[in-house]
Amino acid sequence: MTDVDNNNNKLIPPHSPDFFSTGYTKWEMGATGLPNTQLYAEKIVHYSDDHTTDMDKPLIFLHQEKQLPWVIQSESGTVSADSKNIFLKGKVVIDRDKFDNVKALKINTSNLKVRPETHFAETDAWAELVSPPHKTTGTGMKLVFKQPIRIELLSHVQGKYETQ
Repeated sequence: MTDVDNNNNKLIPPHSPDFFSTGYTKWEMGATGLPNTQLYAEKIVHYSDDHTTDMDKPLIFLHQEKQLPWVIQSESGTVSADSKNIFLKGKVVIDRDKFDNVKALKINTSNLKVRPETHFAETDAWAELVSPPHKTTGTGMKLVFKQPIRIELLSHVQGKYETQ
């Protein structure tokens, strides 16, 4: 179904962009005034029919007090109309650098659904957790980024652990 533009009586194709931006940046602050989430994308395209936003090369930072941020990046993604869900498509990498007594962690997966408001992410796809020298893989993952951090691999879980 196509709509008619009332001004020019031209047909508007379904799922047409109504605006776009390059070098997009969005910051959300928490109740304390400190950054809660940051979103960067090389390009975004917003659609008027369903109010979704497509992104090229999104980069998300999830902040918490007294910790380094979780950094999530992917090839592309879509933000839901209500902005509560971000669907990251293709290869997804989640990183948290080492700090204090906390080891670095890198998660490789794909097709990840992120809920920034609740610091939660999940996928049905394969996932690999790497915290050198340890590696754990599985299919399906649920991840809570807030303390207490919780990572759950749902099936076909295998691990490689090295002790000293």
